[in-house]
Amino acid sequence: MFGNNDFILVITPSLAMLVLALLLLIAWLIQRSQRFLLWQACAYSLAALPLGLQSLLPLDELNRYALLIGGFYLLGAWCLAKSWAERWRVSTQPHITLFIAIATLAALYYFSRIEPSAWARVSSFSFGSGLILVLPILETRFQKTLFDWLDKSLLWLSIVFTAYTFTRPVLIWLLGYSDLRSLPSSSYWLLTLMSILGFSLLFTVVMSAIAVQDTVRKLKDERDHDPLTKILNRRSFQERAQKHLVDLRLYPMAVLACDIDHFKRINDTWGHERGDQVLQLVSAILQSNLRQHDLVARFGGEEFVILLAGITLRDAELIAQRIQCGLRSQNTVLPAGSKLTMSFGISPIIKSCQLEHALKEADQLLYQAKNAGRDRVHVSGVTYPDIFIESTPSEATA
Repeated sequence: MFGNNDFILVITPSLAMLVLALLLLIAWLIQRSQRFLLWQACAYSLAALPLGLQSLLPLDELNRYALLIGGFYLLGAWCLAKSWAERWRVSTQPHITLFIAIATLAALYYFSRIEPSAWARVSSFSFGSGLILVLPILETRFQKTLFDWLDKSLLWLSIVFTAYTFTRPVLIWLLGYSDLRSLPSSSYWLLTLMSILGFSLLFTVVMSAIAVQDTVRKLKDERDHDPLTKILNRRSFQERAQKHLVDLRLYPMAVLACDIDHFKRINDTWGHERGDQVLQLVSAILQSNLRQHDLVARFGGEEFVILLAGITLRDAELIAQRIQCGLRSQNTVLPAGSKLTMSFGISPIIKSCQLEHALKEADQLLYQAKNAGRDRVHVSGVTYPDIFIESTPSEATA
């Protein structure tokens, strides 16, 4: 029997894991898109009960509940693996996991009812749980998305924990616990409880940091992008353009002010829902004609602004014309026979102080194009210095 102090000591890790599970569940309820928090909470909840039973029940009593305890642990291991997989966007290999779980439960049944052996049960469970945990880790080899430092921390922590799960029977043997009946009251079991709690705390800290980082990124993305077209809004365009202006390698630049022709007529004739579809189509075509360092933003209504880097006015005009051709050929939104066109005004930037002037000039040229009959490209009469013309990369019109 345990004394009061011993009882509190061995039951604390289980209670602490339930508290962590509750905190993760609350965090998931606040941010439902981060489902890895829910799966991690499930993993802690499922592991807390059998961990407490193993700490309190004698070994002979545990034989009767070996399958139940093993089932809880295996389900908890799968939930933990599922939380990693959700975060890394990989598979837990459910069919393989199910086969591993059935084989592990069969081994637990055999070594608890037919030929009782606590050592064999510990070995079977550790091997089965380790295999379940390693599956999503192996899947990350095929993950093309680069991990940041937090996801790398989660990956390495997962590897260490999985290695610990695999090697637990070896650690028991090395520490000389050949008679596992003394294990629940041993210093090794206390160390096991503390290590599991330590891993739980570390996983909680890392997952919470990832959740906070994702939330901040989502808020920043919502702040910087137009909700309908998913391209930059006016404020974020100004911020990113200022960063471009200090990079001398990106000169010369060109600003394109563009506007959908007769957009009000589109809304009045076919409705605002069709108008939204037109805006999304135009946004997609604009983005498909940009390069790595180019920017595109919706400035409001049907007006868009593009900043092209490392380009001459002539090449910028060709890109505008290519966009116009794209609108004609890819117009799947308006009824057959209806035209979708845009007008453009193009102004150069050869100095970092010229952005506002270029925006105003491009806007004036845009309205000139509108007044001249629409579906036109009007270009500034300013010419580039020879040094810029010679250094312009040919990829601009690729």
